[in-house]
Amino acid sequence: MTTELVRPRLQRERGLSRSGSFWLIGAVYALFLMASTAPSPMYSLYQQRWGFTNTVLTEVFASYSVAILVALLLCGSLSDHIGRRPVLVGALLVEIAAVLVLALASGVGWLFAGRVLQGLATGAATSAISGALLDFQRPGTSRGSLLNGVAAALGMAGGSLLSGVLVQFAPGPMVTTYLLLAFGFAVAVPLVLAMPEPVLEISSLREALRPRRPVVPAGQGGRFALMSTMVLASWTVGGMFMSLAPSVAKGMVHDNPSLISGLPVAVLAGVGGLTQLLLARWPAARAVRVGAALMIIALAGVAAAVVSSHADLFFAAAAVLGIGWGLMFMGAFRMLTGLAAPHQRAGTAAMIYVVAYLSATVPAVVLGYISTVTSLTTAALVFTAAAALFAALAAMSTYRR
Repeated sequence: MTTELVRPRLQRERGLSRSGSFWLIGAVYALFLMASTAPSPMYSLYQQRWGFTNTVLTEVFASYSVAILVALLLCGSLSDHIGRRPVLVGALLVEIAAVLVLALASGVGWLFAGRVLQGLATGAATSAISGALLDFQRPGTSRGSLLNGVAAALGMAGGSLLSGVLVQFAPGPMVTTYLLLAFGFAVAVPLVLAMPEPVLEISSLREALRPRRPVVPAGQGGRFALMSTMVLASWTVGGMFMSLAPSVAKGMVHDNPSLISGLPVAVLAGVGGLTQLLLARWPAARAVRVGAALMIIALAGVAAAVVSSHADLFFAAAAVLGIGWGLMFMGAFRMLTGLAAPHQRAGTAAMIYVVAYLSATVPAVVLGYISTVTSLTTAALVFTAAAALFAALAAMSTYRR
């Protein structure tokens, strides 16, 4: 996820080089996204301990996404005004507080509080990281955009997988996981302070905090709405896999269930990240069309696996779905930002993020309600049908001129 920024002249380097800072920022973004998916394998344990429904589970997930939206709207351009380092250090400190709240959680209210803090920290960090990657990337390349997408996907995969392993094999996993993350964020603070500050012109804090309204490109409302189905398709899948898929997978196996519950997000996001890395040169329209076809096929496989309770089929379908998911969002972001005039790019990017996080949040909450009043299987089948429809519409949108 990136925002178009004009490259500023960097201050004289101190500590880390530009190249070292570039890779550090990618690692920090991966760490934030690791923390975002780490709770997923533990949700079923929280449910057993505190007895809340799937509806509440998806509301906990939704609180994270809503907090990210708030942070993006309030702090989306903050690092352009006060610098990358202050925003990143502040976000890291809030994230440390968030994971400590989750480590100390004694009830579902603590989960909401921890996830809201995580969302605020991640939202504030996202725009600063996007800008810093563009600041530090090698001139004339698009390595910043590529690292942004790959770091996010692999971070999500790593967080879910690591958490699943710890839940299955480590003592006190609902504390150990978060303490390890807190340590990682604490180590990142002095490293971020050691990188050069690329923003030289500092604005007043009042001006920096003024919300910037997301915009649809002028005269492109119809195309933007139709093409937004690309974002809807990919982020609906992401939202479901981060909220309910761990419970679906855990119900299919009897051996090492906690480890298995961490695999759906790991497979989806890991394969998606590698796909973006390997196919980064593909044209956007081709990426969306191929991604849509693969998503539809894979969603049929997920539905069949849920009905038959076939774990091997479920994870094979999740891997194919990851390829389609990675291609879909990679192409979607390029095509949607391509609709905007230069002076509308930041506002358009913000609108894309609004669509993305709403697409992850609203369907997840609806599916949580459906699974509570009917069954998890019914909710999963509704999800696969809706996501397949969105993918088909996304492919059709690429043919409209």
